[in-house]
Amino acid sequence: MPELPEVETVRRGLTRLVGGATIDHVDVIYEKMVSPAPAEFKQQLAGVTIDQIDRRGKYLLFRFDNGMTMVSHLRMEGKYDVQPEGAPLTKHTHVVFHLTDGRELRYTDTRKFGRMNLVKNGAELQVAGLKTIGPEPTPDTLTFDYMKQIFNKSKKVIKPFLLDQSNIAGLGNIYVDETLWMTRINPEQPANTLTDFQIRFLRENILKELSKAIDGHGTTVHSFSTAFGNAGEFQNQLNVYGREGEPCVRCGAELQKTKVAQRGTHYCPRCQVLKKKPSQTVVLGLTGGIATGKSSVATVFHDRDIPVIDADQVAREVVEPDSLALSQIAATFGTAMIQPDGTLDRHRLGQRVFNDEDELDKLNAITSPAIHKAVKKQVAAYRRKHTPLVVFDAPTLFEGDYAYDVDVIMVVALDTAAQLQRLMARDNMSEADARSRINSQLPLAEKINVADIVVDNGGSIDKTKAQVVEWLNKLHLVD
Repeated sequence: MPELPEVETVRRGLTRLVGGATIDHVDVIYEKMVSPAPAEFKQQLAGVTIDQIDRRGKYLLFRFDNGMTMVSHLRMEGKYDVQPEGAPLTKHTHVVFHLTDGRELRYTDTRKFGRMNLVKNGAELQVAGLKTIGPEPTPDTLTFDYMKQIFNKSKKVIKPFLLDQSNIAGLGNIYVDETLWMTRINPEQPANTLTDFQIRFLRENILKELSKAIDGHGTTVHSFSTAFGNAGEFQNQLNVYGREGEPCVRCGAELQKTKVAQRGTHYCPRCQVLKKKPSQTVVLGLTGGIATGKSSVATVFHDRDIPVIDADQVAREVVEPDSLALSQIAATFGTAMIQPDGTLDRHRLGQRVFNDEDELDKLNAITSPAIHKAVKKQVAAYRRKHTPLVVFDAPTLFEGDYAYDVDVIMVVALDTAAQLQRLMARDNMSEADARSRINSQLPLAEKINVADIVVDNGGSIDKTKAQVVEWLNKLHLVD
């Protein structure tokens, strides 16, 4: 069924095509599709002009100059298109609006589920489906206070809760799956167990995803097309819906499909774990490319007394002399990697692994489990103290397979030329060595693609810090 982005795409297309057009007469081929009865429906629309076309949730509202509104619900397969007067009808054409300019606005529907209700202006809210419809998902109408109120009083699992149009208008199966994945919420998580942060984060993701989907002209999975007869484009940007069996772009786990409330549901079993009681402590994964400026962003958190777990420091601690990880490194890469004092020769090891992806994978296979364990221990301690926010500063958040351990990901971005120059200057490297170090990590563009917040570090340090503070304030993660 077309969801809000698809219906909005149709509305915009119809506005361009027939906004301001005058209807000469109407043919109703499938009589059950219209209300009132066909004779009255046709009589009231003869000679009227389409003033504008609005939308409420998944409903189109055709406003006419005679004080009437036609509420149109596309349901599963409904489509509008414009053809020249007298062009052959398809077998699924059910209503034809003959325009005075020699064109026809046609409604086709292979399943005949669509409905058109003609009512007086102001009475559209009495049409079934609009009587109890929830707020539009816009920044002004879908407020955190409203969401917290309805979430806290419902024990319903989150997937059908969001599909219920009386809670939030316009969301359907595709965008519920997408926004739950974005927010790392299991589709069977009870609504009243979500934390304030999760509700705010979900709200942000609903607004962001629907806006992007509208910009992409909607999603075509089966048969949706715009008023111009074109398929949508947003299906190429879906992260989870319809991708069962493929790897999660965030953590690499195999995406799964199940049924929740009789609806096909797509999710990541690793990123979206069902939690009996979600933690109030938010873990932010801070990452980027090498020399993109993570340390500058980390100071924002340090300055606000927000604890920062330094993955590099943890990595040094897990390979201390006599540690299991160090002995595994020696067994895998040779005892030459161990210095006479028993410590790891980082420079020698770096020269070996940073130019060989297979060797780097071997190193990560040794160090990542040890780092995982150490970081989880630290995070658990902060959770016991009910710390609101903990930052995990991890240059290799994705490469080290830590992305599924955090609640939100912040990527510090910088254009490649500036990144290269900073790395060369910082570490006194040749350009060739600097490029090798940069290329040893996951491309920055791929990190940005799955980031929840991207901090552009291409400007002044004050501008960089302002972006972080703005995000913290937006999600109420600081006092």
